[in-house]
Amino acid sequence: MNRDIETILNALTETPRLLKELISEIDPELYKEKIIKDKWSIHENATHIAVGDIYGFQKRLKDFREKEKPIFEPLSGDNFDENFFLELDLEKTLADFFEIRQQTIELAKEFKSTDWNKLAVHPEYKTYTPYIMLRHLLMHDHNHLYKIEDMGFGIGHIK
Repeated sequence: MNRDIETILNALTETPRLLKELISEIDPELYKEKIIKDKWSIHENATHIAVGDIYGFQKRLKDFREKEKPIFEPLSGDNFDENFFLELDLEKTLADFFEIRQQTIELAKEFKSTDWNKLAVHPEYKTYTPYIMLRHLLMHDHNHLYKIEDMGFGIGHIK
């Protein structure tokens, strides 16, 4: 496995710990509050990160391994019922995330060197490979972690 891929996988391994730590430091009264109008709550952002691998990224990794040139549709939280993420049990979802993310990492570690060069068709990307997808997953994690931190500690929660 090349070093760039290993770096991404190591960073992805840390997300469940960072998320759990971040949530534990935030006042629980803020979890479900709509701190920013028409945006997800802390709870929704956290559960979205924690289940995203199951609903998209693990399937994509399998498709990259099994198909010559997989075709993907954009992933979006909008594809779920309005209260889907809000209704998930936060504590259980965060606990399960450690195993879920490890499964994603293990799927990636099973790739052969030739698998990493496979191209997929994705309407939002000019080029889409397993590496780009995993880098996107990491940026997705960090984007939502930042939103949670901002709402829990930053100016977002000051009225």
